[in-house]
Amino acid sequence: MGTRTRSSVEDLYRVPENAKAEVVNGAVVLMSPAGSRRGRAATRIATSLSNHEDGDGGGHAFGDNVGFLVDLPDRDSFSPDAAW
Repeated sequence: MGTRTRSSVEDLYRVPENAKAEVVNGAVVLMSPAGSRRGRAATRIATSLSNHEDGDGGGHAFGDNVGFLVDLPDRDSFSPDAAW
């Protein structure tokens, strides 16, 4: 019986180029790419967030494939389709 080493956010730097991944339950999990519907919806949401940022003068809008460090019960990182 082997002991599995808990993955860290540093392990995300070793994910193949252009792949999207998160650390979930101590393991690097590759995330599937967005399909056209989800991709278009995420683009509209990110555009709306960017327009809000420009108009309101606050916050920072991010599109897909940006990773965030989080402290959640089963996650160390999170890569949403859009964020502000």
